[in-house]
Amino acid sequence: MNRHQPAGRPAVGLALGLFTALIWGTLPVILKILVRWLDVYTLTWFRFFVAGVLLLPLAARSRGLRELGRLRGLSLVLLGLSVVGLTGNYLTFMGGLSFVSPGTAQIVIQLSPVFMLLAGLLIFGESFSRLQWLGLMVLFAGMALFFSPRTDRLLDEMDTQGVGVLLIVVAAVLWGLYMVTQKQLLQHLRAEVILVVIYLGGSVLILPWVNLSSLLSLPLFGALLLLVSSVMTMGSYFTFARALDHVEASRIGVLVSMTPIVVVVEMEVLEHWQPGLLAPELLPAASIAGALLVVGGSCLGALGRRG
Repeated sequence: MNRHQPAGRPAVGLALGLFTALIWGTLPVILKILVRWLDVYTLTWFRFFVAGVLLLPLAARSRGLRELGRLRGLSLVLLGLSVVGLTGNYLTFMGGLSFVSPGTAQIVIQLSPVFMLLAGLLIFGESFSRLQWLGLMVLFAGMALFFSPRTDRLLDEMDTQGVGVLLIVVAAVLWGLYMVTQKQLLQHLRAEVILVVIYLGGSVLILPWVNLSSLLSLPLFGALLLLVSSVMTMGSYFTFARALDHVEASRIGVLVSMTPIVVVVEMEVLEHWQPGLLAPELLPAASIAGALLVVGGSCLGALGRRG
């Protein structure tokens, strides 16, 4: 199979990648509230089902659904792996959060963008300029500094909460699997068609474990958050798929690495807006400095020209 090549509109791709990072940074905050009322399977099923239904008219209007019937051999296998990858990522990450703290989960899930960066460099044959390599090193240094106050907690929890850490690692690997297969499938299918198959296919896989009665007992605030998270699920992965169509996977991976910063900032805002709704993330000086390095490294990696 030929390797997917970007469409050559980097500004569009970078804008879409940044929007995706912002949405992915917002979703964990909403989901942390929603798990008070819904289990992992029901929450994931509803988000997948609503996102798939919302995307279905767009996929049908573009006549992209006809392309599904033309898939053969390896392409069908890749499509199946995409469904398993993203569905499994959602379930294992949410499951891991029930065993480990959000801080621990944020450290471990950083394997996802790292895997994406390596996939862009090794699988797709993409290359980094010297400026981009510098940005990558600055980003990793920033990540290490940002999470340094939490490292001892992670090591202390390894013995008692190893199951949770393992689930988050599996989630990172599954997200990488989704990314690799998605990028190759873009040679044959439109982004919205791939996502419709993933969302609706994933919702079918999860259905036997869904507790529909818990959806009916949601308070109004919870129902609104659930609808918002479902729309954001659709929008973020649609823009992510479009970004991959315009920009190298390595550059998008750098932008995605910014999501933990978005999470912490929004937690701070939420604490001032609705005190006590969620436990705030207290930022020591080292974490603030690390956040600045991550943003700077992300900009260098995403915008640096090839050498």
